[in-house]
Amino acid sequence: MPKEYGRNLRIAETIQRIAAPLVAGLAREHRWGMVTITDVEVASDKTVARLFVSVMGHPDPAAVLAGLREALPDIRSAVARDLPMKKVPALQVAEDKSIAHGARIAELLKSEPAGQA
Repeated sequence: MPKEYGRNLRIAETIQRIAAPLVAGLAREHRWGMVTITDVEVASDKTVARLFVSVMGHPDPAAVLAGLREALPDIRSAVARDLPMKKVPALQVAEDKSIAHGARIAELLKSEPAGQA
């Protein structure tokens, strides 16, 4: 699905700008390791925004995601204060595995003997 430019992109960028420091603060407070919002996707009808989160340095990313889900109401109220919209999208959180996947591919490429493909 191609990214939609215009209003949805601006909303996604604003949500990411507002939520990123809150998520980083929660990660420090709960000692979750490095937790970063890598992307935000806003539904075309603007009712839902999905925050893609990368979790590094924690043995159980599912526990981190569960903790973030509990904090979503607080994050949404912070977004509602700064986002100039009548109806703020509901927030969802999902794990972004692309960074870990890229690191795994890099490791595999390093371990591959030269000359073999």
